[in-house]
Amino acid sequence: MNDVCKIATISAAAVCFMICGCEKKQEAILRPPTPAVLTEAVSKTLPKYVSSLGTIAASESVNVVPQVSGQIVKINFNQGDFVKKGQVLAKIDSRPYEAAVRQAEGNLRQAKAQLKIDELEVERNRNLAKNNYVDKQTFDSYLAKVEMDKGNVESLQAVLDDAKIKLDWCDVKAPVDGKVGFYNITVGNVVQAGAGTPITTIEDVDNLYVDFVIASQDLNDVMNFMKSSGGKLKILVSYIEDDMSDKKSRLATADIVLNKIRYATGTAILRGSLENKDHLFWPNQPVKVVLYLETVKDAVLVPDVCVQTGTLGQYVYVARPVEGGVYRMEQVWVESGQLYEGGLRMISGDVKGGDLIAQRVLHLMLQAGPFVYRATDNGAIYGPDGKVISTPEGASDFIKKSSVLTEKLRAEYFAKQASASSGASKDGSNNM
Repeated sequence: MNDVCKIATISAAAVCFMICGCEKKQEAILRPPTPAVLTEAVSKTLPKYVSSLGTIAASESVNVVPQVSGQIVKINFNQGDFVKKGQVLAKIDSRPYEAAVRQAEGNLRQAKAQLKIDELEVERNRNLAKNNYVDKQTFDSYLAKVEMDKGNVESLQAVLDDAKIKLDWCDVKAPVDGKVGFYNITVGNVVQAGAGTPITTIEDVDNLYVDFVIASQDLNDVMNFMKSSGGKLKILVSYIEDDMSDKKSRLATADIVLNKIRYATGTAILRGSLENKDHLFWPNQPVKVVLYLETVKDAVLVPDVCVQTGTLGQYVYVARPVEGGVYRMEQVWVESGQLYEGGLRMISGDVKGGDLIAQRVLHLMLQAGPFVYRATDNGAIYGPDGKVISTPEGASDFIKKSSVLTEKLRAEYFAKQASASSGASKDGSNNM
């Protein structure tokens, strides 16, 4: 048996033992203090936060739909490619649209020629009209005809422009940068302008949105903090899988709040922006979201298992040092707050950083006087110097000395309780 096991055995066996005095007839039963596993409360500056679940969305998601009708004659991308804005993805048979352009150009040239003829007619008759060789009504008709010709030229110019636009649309181009999806239409299929199945889809995966929900009762606090922070909130986005959340996470910014509450769930929807150049996240991916709020200075943290619930609320046991490695256990009422990584819970109350908090203690034995000594998980004893006692002899000596001290402390403790109880009874009888 190693020393630690021996010390643990001494600690367990010393719950109740007998020390013989100098007089053999007189014996005193001494009960040692209760062993307790204690941990230090930690004081840190930490932010409050709201934890939620969210979904990744592409900042730009486009269905590539042809703007002109015709037969697909060529596909210029591979499924899953990254494409650039303006890149030609597919070609539609352009021959009918080339013919339409030529026809529009011919009609425009005719109209321009007619305009020129009528303008010359006006110039030839301008001096004649001044000298009254041509009556005013006839000359006015020449002028009106020129204006009509100009209108016809402008109209036919618009027809030509429209024909050129449609010809350009025969090259189906990527409207945004992003990653293309599958082929929805292949070579040989006839497509209709602005209708039917898109050729493919493009998702911008370099810049993403993350949409997440918070409880509606938290919305006012979040909105107020957003205003005080310049309209932006810091969020941490991570993988929803527990074993990957630490390794695959990224800070982002939330700055959009939806304009209504989801009545059925009592939640509000917020949207954040996320840079994703390394493609850590993907559209439609579920994620964890932590929304950071105001920073709390000197926040007190204890393991969550230390916080217990009674009929009057939540409390922790604080070990106040007495002497010789003996502590008096005090029940302190607290209010619990955020739960942080490592199972640490923020609390507020009469607890400060560095206080020793009971992580495990025998509650029933505390009823016999709230005095404990500090022990490890496997039962080894902490001495008065705060170090683990390394020898069985040292542990035995500690138990003997602490037992004598604890009996004295218990007597004083119960005497004070009896005195307080007696005083309360007298006050009660006098008031009757």
